[in-house]
Amino acid sequence: MNKINQLVRNILLFLTIIGVSSACQKMDHPPMPDYPKDTNPPGGPLKFYAAMDGWSVDSIRANFATDNNVNYVDGVSGKAVSFDKLKKGFVQYPGANDFGTQTNFSVSFWFNAGDISNKDHVNADGILAFGKTSDFWGNLTIYADHETSTADSMVLNVVLGGNWIQYNGPTTRIANMYNNQWHHWVFTYDATSATYTFYIDGQQYDQRNVPGVAFTDASVLVIGGFEQAAGVQGTYADNSWMSPFPGAIDQVRLYGTVLSASDVTALYNSKL
Repeated sequence: MNKINQLVRNILLFLTIIGVSSACQKMDHPPMPDYPKDTNPPGGPLKFYAAMDGWSVDSIRANFATDNNVNYVDGVSGKAVSFDKLKKGFVQYPGANDFGTQTNFSVSFWFNAGDISNKDHVNADGILAFGKTSDFWGNLTIYADHETSTADSMVLNVVLGGNWIQYNGPTTRIANMYNNQWHHWVFTYDATSATYTFYIDGQQYDQRNVPGVAFTDASVLVIGGFEQAAGVQGTYADNSWMSPFPGAIDQVRLYGTVLSASDVTALYNSKL
């Protein structure tokens, strides 16, 4: 009798297993989700991007920076990095990924220089520097020079591949920069035509021929200062006239392509 009971139990167990297996096979599996494609795949046009949204990491290649006497404040989009002027604040990246291998490129960022009290009448305020181990002025240096005027205009110098582009005349100084507002700057370079273009707040401000620009001996990327902040081609102690940017910077983007006017307008309108 026990053997019969055991046989019945085994048969029932077998039938249960078959039933469960069949039910599982008949279940409809949900379709795989349609994941969005990466808008900037590896090797894409955006070579470096730091949102400065509470920390300074580059999200393209997880390129971590060294923060030196900086704070994070409200930005044009999320947070932005601000620099302690008295303590020579700056953000330093070991490099800018493969941005240094590009011949056509664009540099885009937002900044707020604060009000007229932040205007430096003695020193030069570094905004962004892409270093070069063999050159005092780096591959690219963007800085606000000192001036005695009390107007809210900015004397701007752009040193690009050894070429000096200066906005220091009565009609070429950048107006309304020390008005405690966020402003968007984009610099592009087309190597084929040797054309440099500068945009302010979504509009073309300047365009000119600048021949022979080529990145070489690429080094650090400094936000809010000069390459000397990172000890390249000297130090701040050697150059007492160098000072950090007195305001805040947000949404730093480096491209390996020439942004079009419509691209720049889209970045500006989207606050990117």
